[in-house]
Amino acid sequence: MADIILVVAGTLAALLAGLFFGFQVAVMPGLARSSDREFLRAMQNINRVIVNPVFLLSFLGPIVLLPIAAWLNWDKAGWLLVAASVAHIVGGVGVTGSRNIPLNNRLDALDLDAQSDAEAGAFRKEFEKPWNQWHLMRTVATILATVAAFVAALQS
Repeated sequence: MADIILVVAGTLAALLAGLFFGFQVAVMPGLARSSDREFLRAMQNINRVIVNPVFLLSFLGPIVLLPIAAWLNWDKAGWLLVAASVAHIVGGVGVTGSRNIPLNNRLDALDLDAQSDAEAGAFRKEFEKPWNQWHLMRTVATILATVAAFVAALQS
């Protein structure tokens, strides 16, 4: 059972890290080439569909499973799984909840059709840079969590 929980926890952490990595290296650079209004509308659409059961499983599953895996594998690689838990919970979920989601909520409340081009451009400037900075932090954190879980799996 310990091995199964570790594999599932690592897989879910890897799925989230992969999603964040894909945004970091492809989605956000692609959207950066868009006009202000196109960028904001695309981000609104993404934010409105991302919260779904499949995403939530990869986002929230490791919060429970990584600490359980740490406890079950304490004698082999528990400290690595504690590190993975902290990286995922603080760096992945914590940053998302405290930084990216508030920015997303502000964007979601924006009525793009009622904005002038100048207003849309000003909002993008307030949104894009901080969102990307915090996104980079959570991307690195979830990759580190995944690496720690994989190394722990090799030791168990």
